[in-house]
Order: sequence, then structure tokens, then C-alpha cells
Amino acid sequence: MSIIICAKLCALNEKCGKEAPKPRRGALGRKAAKAHMKTKEQMADVIANPDDYDPTTRRTAMFMKTLLSFKH
Repeated sequence: MSIIICAKLCALNEKCGKEAPKPRRGALGRKAAKAHMKTKEQMADVIANPDDYDPTTRRTAMFMKTLLSFKH
């Protein structure tokens, strides 16, 4: 993860001394491929239907949504 993104996440996080959780790299993409979806489609589906997914997948989708909200 780049230093800029880490700094932005740290600024958003009230407990700046604690790092944001790092989901497994490519986990959401692998689940999306298994479901025959693109990663962004899978993210939107997880956010729209959180009860259908496990907590780890929900956190990963929210983390991806947060990262995509930053403008470069």
C-alpha cells in the first residue's frame, strides 16, 4: 500500500496510532472471479446485501470502497 493512501487512512481514523486492517491481497477479486463478476460489481453487491456475506468480505468491500473514494 502506498504511503499516501496510508496517510489518508490514518487521517480518517480517529485512533491514528493503530494501523488500518490490511485485507488479504486479491481476496475480493478471487471471490468476484468465482462468482463471474468484476471486482467493483462484487464490491457493490456486498455493500448492497451485507447479510449474504461473511464479516471479512464486508470489511474488504468497505475498505475497497474507501480506497476508491480517494481522488488521485
